[in-house]
Amino acid sequence: MHATNIERQELHEVAPYEERPSLDQLVDLEARPTPESRGEAGPPVLAYGTALDGDELAVQLDGGPRPARRAKSCLVSVTPGDRVLCSVSADAVYVLAVLESAGAGPTRVVVGGSLELQADGEIAIGGASLLMRARSASVVIEELKVMGRSVEASFAEKATLFAERVESRASRVLQRAKQAFRFVTDLEQARVGNYDLRAENLAAIRGENTIVSARVLAKLDGEQVKIG
Repeated sequence: MHATNIERQELHEVAPYEERPSLDQLVDLEARPTPESRGEAGPPVLAYGTALDGDELAVQLDGGPRPARRAKSCLVSVTPGDRVLCSVSADAVYVLAVLESAGAGPTRVVVGGSLELQADGEIAIGGASLLMRARSASVVIEELKVMGRSVEASFAEKATLFAERVESRASRVLQRAKQAFRFVTDLEQARVGNYDLRAENLAAIRGENTIVSARVLAKLDGEQVKIG
């Protein structure tokens, strides 16, 4: 099959690959919004800006101040003086990212509504200290391991624990309470090396059947000893 004259002409008019214009020749990568372009409809452009002080979010652009909205993907809170990257069009300005922070304060991650973190692998949180504040919290974990040098828990009103089985191992356990109550339905056993029970006023042991047994010595000492 032979190419026609028209086909040969079209092939001849196509420029070689190395002679085609590059991307920076087709698109102005240095474009900045101007007052004239802001009033015309067209595709948005990227621009640097500075966050302004005020009740509502606004940024200072090359063409002047503009009200802005924080993009949903921009999770960092914008504070006055921050250097930001914006998407600018005729009808809206969106802050896409905070490039540089103006102050030395903490970086705040702020979202509108609820926030859900999901990952197929491990989620790790590291820092010199961790502070969590919430009005209420629910944690559902299949297996939980807590390791630390010291643990302190403070509850203003009530702490409740429900578990099928509780095991604790410690070299020393110290408990202080104004009143303490234990209710055991079936059996309670205590196996110790030495057992010392002291009461300032009354020590009472009551049971339908009471057995006191000693392998070597059983001693009752008091000003009065009454049996029966």
